[in-house]
Amino acid sequence: MPRPYTVAPHLHYFEVPLATFTAARPEFDSFGVGGYIFSDASTPRVLLLQRALTDSMPGCWEGPGGSYEPDMDGTLLDGVAREVLEETGLHVSHIAELLAVDSWTHTRRNGSKFRIAKYSFIVEVFESVRPSAEQVPREEIPVQLMESEHQAFDWATEEDVRLSLQGGGKYQLPGPATGHQAPNILRSFELYRELQSKS
Repeated sequence: MPRPYTVAPHLHYFEVPLATFTAARPEFDSFGVGGYIFSDASTPRVLLLQRALTDSMPGCWEGPGGSYEPDMDGTLLDGVAREVLEETGLHVSHIAELLAVDSWTHTRRNGSKFRIAKYSFIVEVFESVRPSAEQVPREEIPVQLMESEHQAFDWATEEDVRLSLQGGGKYQLPGPATGHQAPNILRSFELYRELQSKS
């Protein structure tokens, strides 16, 4: 069955079966995925989700993402598309660029540890472009949150993110335990502009 999304040619090496991908990286016990979505090409804004107060990292803002599901995801990229759909209701149309690969050690309550690697990508979604190829205004992109995980969403500007990283903005960004997320949000703007300049 053909996938509903396309993949940038230089990212095709991610299209191997998930079991093959994980077997080639035995140093990790678990894998995460993330998908950064932009609107308003002239003044880019990235979609951020605010974690539910009943979940871990309550109230923090982040991009869509989560863990790969071996029973559901044929490839790591399938995991990206699934997580974006589950958390935003949006359908990935194109996986454009690898943003970051982050790794860290997580300690369980019983004291055991496991290593996690998270692969984050810049993605495009069908809902952001009309059939005429015209960009859909961000306020018309039909984001639908999974309420058990996220309580709000916003389309953040680069300035908003910079101010928040300095402690004076409107977003509470993830702390040191998952400190890769905040710099990745900022880096996504730079990478998005590079992609726009090539299109």
